[in-house]
Amino acid sequence: MRVILLHDVQGTGKTGDVLEVKDGYGRNYLIPRGLASEATAAKEREVADQKARDKKRIEKERAEMVQLATNLKDRVVEIKARVGEGGRLFGAVTNADVAKALGSLGFKIDRKKISLDPLKHMGQAAARVHLYPGIETDITVQVVAE
Repeated sequence: MRVILLHDVQGTGKTGDVLEVKDGYGRNYLIPRGLASEATAAKEREVADQKARDKKRIEKERAEMVQLATNLKDRVVEIKARVGEGGRLFGAVTNADVAKALGSLGFKIDRKKISLDPLKHMGQAAARVHLYPGIETDITVQVVAE
């Protein structure tokens, strides 16, 4: 029996896979639980079309992230903070502050994608921005007095 998986099934396959399974497994387990549907020519074409659209979308996203990485590469982000004696900050500069500063420069990046130890002194520090799996870039964070 040929089925199209509607959800990931451990040990069987991933969503969208068209598989040949035993009749009992398909009729008694996969289909009643909504994990799969019986494969027809029309459904197989629909799945193939969906996979092609997904692949195209992923390639487009990846190209956009590569472009963003080249725009961010070696950029210096200046953040103003209140400073006490000896250049020590009141509080700390975190990845949320860097994301906000990048947002003011026109780059919309989630704070969770920025790797940075909290900065407690004035000066420069390196931060890594994880944009997409396998696409990362480094930026410099410059902390200056307000």
